[in-house]
Amino acid sequence: MASLRRLTTAFPISRLAVHCPLPQRRCYIYNGLLNIISSSRFSSTTFKWGVHQSSISQTPPTPEVLPDDVLVDEERIPGYKPEHYYPAHPGDLLDNRYQLDAKLGWGSSSTVWLAHEVQRYLLEPKRYVAIKICNSNFKEEDMAYELDMNIHLSSANPDHPGSGALCTAIEGFTVESPRRDTHLVLIFEPLRESLWVFGKRLERRNLAPHASLGLIKVYLRILLQGLDYMHSQCHVIHTDLKLDNIMVTFEDDSTIDGFLEKQATHPMARKHVGDRIVYRSYNDFGPVYKGLGGVIPQITDFGSAQHGGGDKPHIHPIQPDEYRAPEVLLGTGWSYSADMWNFGVMIWELLARRSLFGQPRTRPYSAVQHLADMIALIGDVPPSLIERERNMRHWRWSPEAVNPEGRLSSNALEFFGGPFFTDDGTFVGSDLIPHTRKLETEVPEWILQVKEKDLFLSFMKRVLRWVPEERATAAELLDDPWLVPSKSK
Repeated sequence: MASLRRLTTAFPISRLAVHCPLPQRRCYIYNGLLNIISSSRFSSTTFKWGVHQSSISQTPPTPEVLPDDVLVDEERIPGYKPEHYYPAHPGDLLDNRYQLDAKLGWGSSSTVWLAHEVQRYLLEPKRYVAIKICNSNFKEEDMAYELDMNIHLSSANPDHPGSGALCTAIEGFTVESPRRDTHLVLIFEPLRESLWVFGKRLERRNLAPHASLGLIKVYLRILLQGLDYMHSQCHVIHTDLKLDNIMVTFEDDSTIDGFLEKQATHPMARKHVGDRIVYRSYNDFGPVYKGLGGVIPQITDFGSAQHGGGDKPHIHPIQPDEYRAPEVLLGTGWSYSADMWNFGVMIWELLARRSLFGQPRTRPYSAVQHLADMIALIGDVPPSLIERERNMRHWRWSPEAVNPEGRLSSNALEFFGGPFFTDDGTFVGSDLIPHTRKLETEVPEWILQVKEKDLFLSFMKRVLRWVPEERATAAELLDDPWLVPSKSK
């Protein structure tokens, strides 16, 4: 709360009608490197003027109305409670400055909207933002934590070359719903789409393998700079790195202009539920018509981020199922190196277009099968890690967490269904190990086409390691021969 009050006022969050402005940064790629230009928007004496949109009087197009039995967006979430969501509509004005244009996405605790600022500086072009409107059941301490985390990540060391690889909130305030519930609102620079979707666009552009892989390598170096900034300067662990949380920037604002022109003639489909309207999100901004030089990746979604350091290891469960690091499954304590495991799994998925540790969606996630796949791909579990797991079985986290079977759990053994080793160190799921699977035989086709198999495998084996302390850091990977062409010759 201290940093929140320092940047706003001394009011408690429940009374927030104030803002948390953060420094803006523009990011550029130059010769494959990320350069950050930090600048204030304008001096405080710059003249501002209001820009209010007016339209020619005409009959607006009729939006598609969805039937009552169709679940729309957040309605599909188990335990969905509509009263927790802010009843946002296109045209709504938040904080008397941001007019909502279109719903871009949704989650279990928020919706995300594209908006524009109705007040802007003289001669300043129209400014678009992405607005995250958090649910009203977001606890006050969670509001403070998310705001503080964004402030910390934005301000720890803005001169570090990786600071611009993070998409952090540029402002925060609260709004009150008609029910008089309080909702935290975070303002971000708008982003185009996930790296997964953008990768599919690269495939459709039919670029030569060397060109596509060269661009991907530039992106990976940018992301590694961002991770190095998080880990070494901010001392923060992301804990939720995945392709959906790596977004790319717009080539320029004309893409957004075109998107909104389409929205004007084809408005969002919607569903009427009592006095509420649930809109179907739409976030396809179309092909990249202009050059790729202005499109860069950024790390997003710090809602699960944790501070590193401390005198006790983190042991509570983190990460999406198929991205989960071995030390999380075994309860042996995790730190920054868990992000590096995520990074390796994410790269493989991006290049191979399939998950390295994926499991059938028709069955519940199995931690023992996950460990069996790890053994097949990266070798046997080191005895030292098995011993560490046994020695830490008595460690407990608080409060208890509900495991996938719905039972309260206070350690990894209970949460993931262990123990996974017998008293003599034998893996209990040995019959599940797919012995035919090897990293060497599953190398992505892109890598084979450019004849970089050995370099790529060497890179991957620096992060896909059982023992967390043996994994390469983000800073160390920046100099890896696979990413730096001159070092591979």
